[in-house]
Amino acid sequence: MRQINEFVSRNDYRCWCGEQRAKRVCQQMFGRRHFAVVACAACRTHRILPKAAADEVAAEVLYNEYEPPDVAEFHAEKHAAHTAHMLRRFQQIKMSFNPTTKVLDVGCGVGITLESICERFGCLGKGIDVDKRRIAVAQASAKRAKFECGLFDPAEIGETYDVVLSTAVIEHVVDPVVFLKGLNSVLAPEGELFVLTPNASSLNYRLLRSWWRELLSIGEHIYLFTPESLQDCARQAGLRVMNFSSDYDFQFPGLRFGSAKELVITAWWVYRTAIKCAAQSLSTSRTGDILYARLKKI
Repeated sequence: MRQINEFVSRNDYRCWCGEQRAKRVCQQMFGRRHFAVVACAACRTHRILPKAAADEVAAEVLYNEYEPPDVAEFHAEKHAAHTAHMLRRFQQIKMSFNPTTKVLDVGCGVGITLESICERFGCLGKGIDVDKRRIAVAQASAKRAKFECGLFDPAEIGETYDVVLSTAVIEHVVDPVVFLKGLNSVLAPEGELFVLTPNASSLNYRLLRSWWRELLSIGEHIYLFTPESLQDCARQAGLRVMNFSSDYDFQFPGLRFGSAKELVITAWWVYRTAIKCAAQSLSTSRTGDILYARLKKI
């Protein structure tokens, strides 16, 4: 207990809302995984200690140095399933697209979501991502959308968009309010903002605690939002949440039994998937692993 308290005291930082008082949620202090998660006493946002990046420059370095999954393989093999899943999410929260819609995807990754929207609805699209390797994949396979590499800087965008997408980005940023204000500034007056992020109110998270899949990105994620804390953050950025929902992402690795290590890993994946299925059967629209929302200007 003393070791954990010292670790938290040494690595804690103020929440985006300005509060530092917090309650410890979970931790791991063995092997190479040394981290803790605390919930803000004011807004209930969860923050992961130690902080993954001190500023945007450090974040840019981080996401160009880490070893990503095989992005080309992901783009080729998972395209159809990913597209169908994202379209269901858009439909669930009543996002709208048509041939005249201009779409900006901030943190577009390998471009699957943006390309799918542009192809299906005939939209005009632009994608931005800080990861040079993912952008290279997006540019190589682009048909309708345009992609560029770099940090999102609203001052350099130069135009507004009818739809702005931010998928799995806000949990990585140092100042979520400033980030949302930037997205708001490039949003057309009647435009819609889509935000997707891990859900700190997930039932699966409550069951698995420090072994929750979204906590496997230690060294990358900074904040985990609840529906309420995301709404509070959005309000400070001049945005209002129109619709919320949540769901689950399932990943099924190949089952391997060739060694004791492979047997343990397979058994663990089966256990976690069973927990996720059980949580899914009990979930409401706000307790899935993945939280997503449609926002508009206040």
